Amino acid sequence: MKRGINLRVMDVAHTLIRNVNRQLKPAKKWFFAGMMVSVFLVGEVLAKGGPPAAPVTVGDVSERVIAPTVMVAASIFSRLDAAVSAEMAGRLLWLAEVGGTVAKGDKLAQIDDTSRQLEVEEARAGLAQVTARLTFFEKELKRLNSLAQQNNAARTQLEQTESDRDVARADLTAAKVRVKLAQDRVARSVLLAPFNGTVAQRLMQPGEWADSGAGVLRLVDTEELEVRTMVPLSSLGFLTKGAVLNVQLGGVTHPAHVRSLVPVGDRESRLMDLRLDIDNSPWPAGQSVRIEVPTARAMKLLTVHRDAVVMRRSGAYLYRVTADNMAERVDVTLGVADGDYIQVLGGLAAGDRVVTVGNERMRPGQRVKVSGDEADSDAPQKKWQQGSKQGGAAE
Repeated sequence: MKRGINLRVMDVAHTLIRNVNRQLKPAKKWFFAGMMVSVFLVGEVLAKGGPPAAPVTVGDVSERVIAPTVMVAASIFSRLDAAVSAEMAGRLLWLAEVGGTVAKGDKLAQIDDTSRQLEVEEARAGLAQVTARLTFFEKELKRLNSLAQQNNAARTQLEQTESDRDVARADLTAAKVRVKLAQDRVARSVLLAPFNGTVAQRLMQPGEWADSGAGVLRLVDTEELEVRTMVPLSSLGFLTKGAVLNVQLGGVTHPAHVRSLVPVGDRESRLMDLRLDIDNSPWPAGQSVRIEVPTARAMKLLTVHRDAVVMRRSGAYLYRVTADNMAERVDVTLGVADGDYIQVLGGLAAGDRVVTVGNERMRPGQRVKVSGDEADSDAPQKKWQQGSKQGGAAE
């Protein structure tokens, strides 16, 4: 039937072209002929059921538990960052290279210990003297006890020897301590790594004199990291120990756990100290990042993927796919965002399908072909084609 209508339209068009050609100048004849061809082509498209379905990708409207957040500037710090200091004064003979990785107990620097080695030798010599004296008094006391049993030794001489022996024993203990002290000074002439880390900076150079307590090297643990920031006091009620917050930088998001929160605000800024543990951090110590800090209680909200929202000066809208695969425009108001999803307020319900890819140039009422759902999206077209064939056969 529609085919017959198209044939009649063509006959009418041909008749009009012939009649107009007799009255128009040659230059205008071509213009009029082009217009008629355009009208004919449009008629053909409409006869075939309109323009082809637009291929799109869709996503579901879903309910998500979201807490309103504010982005706060923060920094990555090492939990172990120390200036390793000299324990003994002396000239530096050797220092570890900057960038070198060391384990706990590894050597970091060497201070000249020549004089301290001599002190050890001196203490050992003193120990030997005291040991010899004690040996003498013990033998003497044994001899005097033997004589005293035969009444051949004075009581006073025996008591004096016992006293000298006891003094020698005390001197022996002190001499042993002096040896250990001298050895300890030698040992502390070597700076050892207090933890696993990387040598980040040389605070002194080989050949310089290091006083006791002077910083020699900066050692940083690059594995045990934390995030530090200052947050508003208004967030205190929405932060708990162990809570997971998102740390962001350059499109990368990584979770971190609240380790400590100091519930005391600064008098001037009214901010409080917040620290988070971050495992397997993609960023090094010293990197500036941003943290999503909650500002209200979490709520269940209706959300869509950000790609579903079309932003224009007049406002925001999206396209809902109807049951017969037609695009229906729905104006929305945007709310709280959570990563790739954002709250929408409008005529939507959970489970609705909305266009996420292919919505920029879409028109309301346009037929769509959903990716992975080709059979359903082509159903209206196939239905019309069957009806067209039946009509042509009847005619």
